Amino acid sequence: MKKLLSKRGNFLKFSPKEYEASINALNIFFGAVIGVSLGNVDDIAIWDYIKLLSITSAAVTAILFVSYSDRRYWSMFTAVAILGLVWWIGHSDDTFDLPPKLMPTLGVWTVMAIATEFYKVVEDDETED
Repeated sequence: MKKLLSKRGNFLKFSPKEYEASINALNIFFGAVIGVSLGNVDDIAIWDYIKLLSITSAAVTAILFVSYSDRRYWSMFTAVAILGLVWWIGHSDDTFDLPPKLMPTLGVWTVMAIATEFYKVVEDDETED
């Protein structure tokens, strides 16, 4: 009983494998949602499409850095700054519009990645049932 009570707080913590699974799930899910968001851009000029791919790939790379970089706070700052830049590009250029669901998708993905980084990860032997 004492062992169970001492580990009760570990139900709210990730094991290393659970952490990796949550990061992989976020990346797979939001990667698919980005694909759907970009799937409706058939009728834009080729240079606008290149611009869209460039800024989207920069944002996705920054989001992935949040999960994989050892410099946690710097990667979070960079991701938020790049998302701000993407938003600014989408709103400052009257000839180029971002897909309407792209920014919400990138924003939620960033928040989820940052939240996962602050979730406590414990060693495997501390999470045993």
